[in-house]
Amino acid sequence: MVTQAVGCLAALALVMIGVFSEDAGSLHTLWSSVFFLFNLIVLVLVGVGLFTHASYMKAIGVYGFVVAAINLLFILLYDTPLFEWFTVFTALGYVGLLAYNMNKR
Repeated sequence: MVTQAVGCLAALALVMIGVFSEDAGSLHTLWSSVFFLFNLIVLVLVGVGLFTHASYMKAIGVYGFVVAAINLLFILLYDTPLFEWFTVFTALGYVGLLAYNMNKR
């Protein structure tokens, strides 16, 4: 339930990133930072919650923690849009792998 609540907050922050485009300056940066922080929390909570599940492929779990580490690096460094997009696409890949795991099991 905590993961879902934080995920909803991350979704709200993602909407606010769209509302405040890069032209909005500090508001866009604020909501972007909020999103990536909540996204990191969700990645860690999902990884911890599923890692001990019998049907969860451990390789996907390891990838999830790698994605969380990439997200943390982005939060700490935040220099380049390229790294931002890399962070987003690795997280989307994790979502795809979770869907694959659920379908396979």
